[in-house]
Amino acid sequence: ADTGAERQMDVAGEADGEEGSGEGRGLGRAPGEASDVDQMLSYIYDREQDQRAHRSASDGEGHRGLTVPLWLHGVRHLFPAEAVEVMERDALDRYGLTELVTDAEVLRQAEPSPALLKAILQFKHRMGPEVLAVARQVVLTVVRQLADKLETQCGAALHGTREPDDRPPARTWRNADWHRTIRRNLQRWDPQEQRLGVDRITFRHRQKGRGQYRIILAVDQSGSMLDSVIHSAVMAGIFSQIPSVSVNLVLFDHRVVDLYAVADDPLEVLMQCQLGGGTVPLPAIQHCASLITEPEKTLLVVLSDFFFYGSGRDVLTLAESLHESGVRCIGLCALDAQARPNYDESYARKLANVGWTVEALTPSALASRVSHWMGST
Repeated sequence: ADTGAERQMDVAGEADGEEGSGEGRGLGRAPGEASDVDQMLSYIYDREQDQRAHRSASDGEGHRGLTVPLWLHGVRHLFPAEAVEVMERDALDRYGLTELVTDAEVLRQAEPSPALLKAILQFKHRMGPEVLAVARQVVLTVVRQLADKLETQCGAALHGTREPDDRPPARTWRNADWHRTIRRNLQRWDPQEQRLGVDRITFRHRQKGRGQYRIILAVDQSGSMLDSVIHSAVMAGIFSQIPSVSVNLVLFDHRVVDLYAVADDPLEVLMQCQLGGGTVPLPAIQHCASLITEPEKTLLVVLSDFFFYGSGRDVLTLAESLHESGVRCIGLCALDAQARPNYDESYARKLANVGWTVEALTPSALASRVSHWMGST
């Protein structure tokens, strides 16, 4: 019987109809290259056949001596970039090749992509220092790509909220934000030298009106919310660029982590998030409530699938009191490009009944909500 990889090769050959060109990146090839292509495809896609036949993927003769780094090198040499991205995504999502995110050399060779970013966030607790250093660079690359895209999409919506002289704060001693600088560099404390290594000093505007509005993002960091966590981190960074806005970013599961010090830095937010754990929202919303000084100028966004453990009635009581105090309250069950949530509809209705707006939004739609709220307060 032919393998899954061989069937894919037959289809590819019929589609091409002639030998490929372009430095060995076509799929119609000389016999030696065709064999290499077959081995690269077999290494991944025969795993599905092996699983159905209840045998180990390592049993096949064609995989002998082929490691993940060699496979990565091979596919990047033999296939176009679009195909490489699909194959890497399948390797991570469908076939569990965790070496892609736990081996430094493999990470160096991998193409930065949203799928790889999500895999890093899921497995970073298993990474040693060398792998983490490489992973940070991958995360930084993907986050910058996403931030550039979202800033373009959200720019029009947020343009009206920006001050006419919307410039970064002057890098002066007077404008240094020492509280945030120290908090974001605590991991660089050297106990032997009793010194704090500072990677970057954070600055802020001192002019009147800075922090006129407060946006509090409370984000459920359970594993099912991974896409939303990523987009929340980037959107917090975008909102932090608005001079009249102060941003608090709070991550929660059964714990509460206030990332105010790094809310403007999506890379640090994502490297500090801890996916998993039961969702207990009450302590997180109580913490958010403690941050509110001017309810009418505060927007509270709670991003969650609303599958909560206990204290549901207490959360609703607190949610209603926040709404009645004048806080603009939004419950988001998804924040990503598709905005297709999987959430507890019954609890979402209860939240809506106490005055909250409950919806799933794309990042640009959230930016529009923020712009409308600031324009109306």
